[in-house]
Formats: sequence, C-alpha cells, structure tokens
Amino acid sequence: MQPPLVADSLSFLAEKLIKKLQTSSAPYTLSLELPFFIFQFLPVHVPSEAEKKDPVLFANRVRNKMASALDVPVTDHTYEDCRLMISAGQLTLPMEAGLVEFTKISKKLNLKWDNIREQLDQFATIACMSKGGRIGIEEFANYLKLPVSDVLQELFTLFDRNGDGTIDFREYVIGLSVLCNPANTEQTIQMAFQLFDIDEDGSITEDEFALIIRSSLGLPDLDVSNLFKEIDADNSNKLSYEEFKDFAEKHPEYAKLFTTYLELQRCQLFTEADFSSGEGLPTTPSCLSSFETTPMPRNKVCPLITEEEHSNISDKKED
Repeated sequence: MQPPLVADSLSFLAEKLIKKLQTSSAPYTLSLELPFFIFQFLPVHVPSEAEKKDPVLFANRVRNKMASALDVPVTDHTYEDCRLMISAGQLTLPMEAGLVEFTKISKKLNLKWDNIREQLDQFATIACMSKGGRIGIEEFANYLKLPVSDVLQELFTLFDRNGDGTIDFREYVIGLSVLCNPANTEQTIQMAFQLFDIDEDGSITEDEFALIIRSSLGLPDLDVSNLFKEIDADNSNKLSYEEFKDFAEKHPEYAKLFTTYLELQRCQLFTEADFSSGEGLPTTPSCLSSFETTPMPRNKVCPLITEEEHSNISDKKED
C-alpha cells in the first residue's frame, strides 16, 4: 500500500503546519500526522552560557530531550558499533550482539578496534550453539572443556554483570578486560606452570595437570584428558612452558581460575600455620571453605608436599 500522491509535498507539509499553528493551544510542541509518519516539533532548546562554550554539552542535552520525548534510552553507539553489528551478522550472531557502545568502553578499558573485533570472533565461537547470541553456563563450560561446578559458576557470575544468567558480547569484552587479562600476566603464567609442574622437571604430565585442575575445581573424579590434549600441541604427552603459555594467552578465562586457586593455596597455608600453632580454625569464610577442601599438592609455589607424594608423581613420569 502506498501513501496518496501529493503534487507538492513541501507545500502540503507547510499547509498542515500553518493550520496546526493556528489551531494549537500548545504552541511549543506540535505533532503532524501524515499517511505513514508522525512529525513532532519539540520546543527550541536555547543553549546556556556553558553550552555556548561547549558544543558537545549542547548536543548531549538536545539528544537527551529528544530521547525523553521518544521515550527511548540514550546510548553511545557509534560507527564502530555499526561495523561490529555487520561483523556479528557475518558470524551468524544476531546483529544487535555487536552493540557494545564502542567509544565508551574503548576509552574506559583502553581497547582498540582490532582487540574488540578479535574478541567478537572468540565470542561467536562460544555462543554459536546458543539461542539469541548469548553465552549460557553450559556454553561457557563447554568452551573451557570443564564441567559446570561451583567454581566455574562463580567465574561465570563475574562475567554476567546484570545477573540474567547469560553473558552478552559487551559483558564478555568487559569481563576479559577487567577480570582475566590483568591476571593473565607473564608472572601469573609462570607461577601457574610451576604450580602444575609438581616434580619441578620443567614439564607437566597429564597426572600433574589433572591433580591441580581437580583440586582447583573441587572435582576429584574429573577427566581432563581432552583439555590436556588440546594444550599438548606436539602430542608429546607432556606440556612444555611454551605450550602452556600459548594456551593461557589464547584462553585468558583460565587466568582467573589460576589466580583464585593460588589465593586459596596461600589462604590454606596461613590456615595450617595458625592451626598448628593452636589458634584454631580460621574465621573468614573464604579461608574456611579452603580449609575444608581436599589437601592441595605442594611444591615451591605451595610447599609442604610430602616425600611420598613427590615419589608417586616422579614414578608416574618415569613410567
């Protein structure tokens, strides 16, 4: 259906406007109804002295008034968001998944276009099987090749800023930038590698790897063989530092798990020291939960490993 033809659209509109002005009891806010459109004329916004000196301030206040009249929120979407929307569509995500308010978060988090575009690829890899272009706890666990557990749920909750049970792309970008990337430093990766390398021979076997992952997640029967194989790029059945570092840099989500585990270990060391000195159980909830878990393996990163434990790991490596 097409609107009726008008010989001179501008004249027609002007005529309607004049009639409206002549009959309106509200001279400042006017509405015109045409076949498929409604034109609303808002009051003229006269700039304040501050706005005269700051065009951005003036533009923002005009925008706020327009948004209020339309009953829509004000956002900071820019051309880069349009590019991300197009990229999201190409990755079979809903196009709105690319709306992250690029200018705002790039300034706050010091991110560049290439960083966020690369993270969109990672997000699409995780969210491709979900509905609505969002990551649920199951997709999050599958991507990390870990089962859903209390520890993983806590990490997921840190990403899920609005608590709706899913992670959208904006939350994913912020989570990586605020939670994971700062923790994924060279020092953290080195400490994590030393933590896994229980017999300190410069490599990590699957048994050593499984021991730490199971302890950190509180899942003693967890099968980590698929995750280990993914990290073991040269199929040597042991992980070198280079392989471990490469995986950690490509999967910064694990950094938060590693650092949390290290913090729990330190907490347990203090707890054991206090307990042995007769001061009793710890009073802080985090230390209490750590104290009640299965004893953790020890080495230089977390000492007190027994000779029997060390011997068992060494024997398995030699086999």
